[in-house]
Amino acid sequence: MTTLVYFIVIIVASLVLIPLWSELMRRVRHLEVNYRGRAIPQSMGGVYPLVFLPAAVWADRVGLIPAEFLVRMLTVTVGFGVLGLVDDIWSDGRDKGFGGHFRRFISHAQVSTGFFKAVAGFSLSLLVVAGIPGYFLSIFWRGLLVALAANLLNLLDLRPGRSLKCFFLFALIYIGLVRSVPGILLLFPFLLASLLYLPTDLSEKGMLGDAGANVLGGVLGLTIVLTAPATFQLVLLLFLLMINIIAERVSLSRLIVERPLLRFFDNLGLKNGDK
Repeated sequence: MTTLVYFIVIIVASLVLIPLWSELMRRVRHLEVNYRGRAIPQSMGGVYPLVFLPAAVWADRVGLIPAEFLVRMLTVTVGFGVLGLVDDIWSDGRDKGFGGHFRRFISHAQVSTGFFKAVAGFSLSLLVVAGIPGYFLSIFWRGLLVALAANLLNLLDLRPGRSLKCFFLFALIYIGLVRSVPGILLLFPFLLASLLYLPTDLSEKGMLGDAGANVLGGVLGLTIVLTAPATFQLVLLLFLLMINIIAERVSLSRLIVERPLLRFFDNLGLKNGDK
């Protein structure tokens, strides 16, 4: 019964807050012109902390999820949400990837919002994994896993539904292989909210933004750090390192378009799958 109430809280919060957040973004004129030239509400992922908060309160009240997990998850959700929102609002879009932001800092001594987000995001990742049992240096690779997961979903957020589909895919792999009940329950607020928001994203009526993509990646990474075996974590870390390095050199969008299976997955649910 307590789990059912948990799901109901998440669904009701999502159904109420997603349209309210969209209307708020329109009223404050926080709009972004997408790749088709349409001005749509930006930073729709800012709704995730708002959905997670009442779910976390209920889960803590009934002892559904360990309080430590909830505190760490709330920290990463709010932290990455704020950092992503700052980047969504003030980024000038001049530099792409870690390399671009760091080169700008070194060559021109300029701190872009992307550079600030990268440094603050890694610091936040170290904070949320601090104190987890393990040898001393494990804090660094665990923090790196969380930070790289957040960055990967951010890199993919260039087309409707892409980051959300990637989040669903990684979450399903985690659920199928790890099968940790606390971990699955931790992911559910974000899975259900994303599922209910997905039609808005696919129909180009809202944009997830860094405020959402970074949160989903951070949530996924932290859940894996908290509940998955070390082998699973290390395999994922190596995969994330490889993808992030590749993304510094070539366009992930081009790689997706050039591969039929990835292109099919990318086009799934779009109005014009061949666009």
